Amino acid sequence: PLVIGIDRLEELRAVTRGPDHLEVGAALALAEVERSLEGTVPLLDAALPQFASPLIRNGATIGGNLATGSPIGDLAPALLALEASVVLHGPTGERLVPLDAYFTGYRRSVRRRDEIIRAVRIPLPLSEVTAFHKIAKRRQDDISSVAVAVALHVVEGIVHRARIGVGGIAATPVRATATEAALEGREWTHATVLAA
Repeated sequence: PLVIGIDRLEELRAVTRGPDHLEVGAALALAEVERSLEGTVPLLDAALPQFASPLIRNGATIGGNLATGSPIGDLAPALLALEASVVLHGPTGERLVPLDAYFTGYRRSVRRRDEIIRAVRIPLPLSEVTAFHKIAKRRQDDISSVAVAVALHVVEGIVHRARIGVGGIAATPVRATATEAALEGREWTHATVLAA
């Protein structure tokens, strides 16, 4: 008897910054996310322009991209590398699910039928060394064949924390945990990269 267009709910359309996290509303169009962040998340700055076309970025939302659960979605690898969590909201309240525990199978997740994605939460501070690479037939106007996002915390030439998100290699977007382990605690050199 009642249908609600959740993409216009103000509670799902805010970008807020806390002392230890940044929260992006799930119903913000990707173009709005890009404008709202104003370059404060370099990894998303690298990923968002490669997400389809400007026309699609004006309609596609960050929550919608994660809700579809596609293993080749462009945002999931970047958000995995950023150690993002999904804020789920339902009749029993809110719960925070780390993105690397959110996907359970091909186009499946831990989100219950009575829950919506309210926001994506990105912990702060951000890693200083980031990169996003997408392989596709047409780089910007096509879905990824493979996408890789990297976020490294490097202190005095040593990799203290490495997070690598990958899409297109399994039934879900995944973290490359073995590669992360091969980088952590080592000097940030070309040789370390080749070994990893």
